[in-house]
Amino acid sequence: MMNTRLAIISLATLCFSAPSFAGIVMGGTRLVYPTDKKEVQLQIKNRDEGISHLIQSWIVDKDEKKAPFVITPPLFKLEAGKATLLHVIYTGKKGVLPEDRETLFWMNVKSVGATTEEQENKNILQLAIKTRIKLFWRPTNLNNNAAHSAWESLTFTRSNNRLNVTNPTPYHVSLSSLTVNGKALASDDNSKPAAVTMMIAPFASNSYPLPAGAGNNVSWSAINDYGGTTSVKTGTF
Repeated sequence: MMNTRLAIISLATLCFSAPSFAGIVMGGTRLVYPTDKKEVQLQIKNRDEGISHLIQSWIVDKDEKKAPFVITPPLFKLEAGKATLLHVIYTGKKGVLPEDRETLFWMNVKSVGATTEEQENKNILQLAIKTRIKLFWRPTNLNNNAAHSAWESLTFTRSNNRLNVTNPTPYHVSLSSLTVNGKALASDDNSKPAAVTMMIAPFASNSYPLPAGAGNNVSWSAINDYGGTTSVKTGTF
């Protein structure tokens, strides 16, 4: 009789060019959903040879609650070497979500590799691996060109031994790097992944601890709509 142990590994993607887990590769690290579109799509591919995967996907809001979206197909078998499209469809009512800023959701994709004939009747560890990417609901009255340059509008102020980073735009800004006088800054909130703590929500601020003796020269870069990294911008505070 086969003795199989099941483990789940979760990955919050931040800046990888194409998130992958086991033999599964997703076609992006984020999705932008313009409000005038009926759906958006994300490619998913199985690179494993000879191993199919069971794929399950769903979307939650920033508080991990059910979101007004469906993904088709929500549960399916992806054969070895094959690719398909996940179709994301908004099912909520118009006017419910804010129209003056983006709204963040999380798209979750879980993969379980099928057991091969060689693994039958063996004691194996079977992994169920979950990854998640950001889904940005973007009202059509917001300018896409402005979204691409939103990261350049960040402002910086010092408060005691902390650096306050303010985003005055209606777009989410995900930082790829943040340094002060060459020293990298990071959040001191260890309960959340960097994909969350290094993202500044629209019209909001994040605070990061400054190292001892920090100067006032700041450099930063961000992740764009396509998952790439912007150039580095510098300034003072």
